[in-house]
Amino acid sequence: MLRSIRDPMITLAAWMRLPPRGLRMVADALAARAPFSVAVEDRPGPGAATVTAGLPGLTGCGHTRLTADIAQLAGMFAEIAGTTAVHIRLDAIDGPACRLFHADHVGLRLLCTYAGPGTQWVPDHAVDRAALGDNARAITRQAAIRRLPRFAVGLFKGEAFPGNAGRAIVHRSPPVRSAPRLLLCLDEPGRF
Repeated sequence: MLRSIRDPMITLAAWMRLPPRGLRMVADALAARAPFSVAVEDRPGPGAATVTAGLPGLTGCGHTRLTADIAQLAGMFAEIAGTTAVHIRLDAIDGPACRLFHADHVGLRLLCTYAGPGTQWVPDHAVDRAALGDNARAITRQAAIRRLPRFAVGLFKGEAFPGNAGRAIVHRSPPVRSAPRLLLCLDEPGRF
């Protein structure tokens, strides 16, 4: 599933998974504490994902479940990206984030929305890349806008991926409505 991102023709690989057991309530409780952002560079493996250590109000079983899920995703990401460390960021967002459709200047980026609406993306045939920065002009077919569901894992190929310049997946944070978001973002080390 996610390994298909290595195919030169694929710019987004998605794993549509069920919510990990017990994580829905934990994620909703953390999102309700927005805004906050925590980040760390870590090596995947048992006990990894120390980004969860300082989260507000996260203890016991909730801490264990979220840490285990982030560690699993970080391990998968590191293996696919061919790296030994991962930049891990967990954001609780209660306002506008990346409201403009854009392409990331990274190699690979993993996004997973734990709470709130998922990341929006657009197939290449519905994008005018020269107009990025102006949503009304950049998206040539509004009906083509897609959204990753909550708990789905999206692996996005960016502009810096070898041979992918000018082809990175175009995406944005969804327009904020009433619910805050809890978003996991994984990148290759040293990017931020």
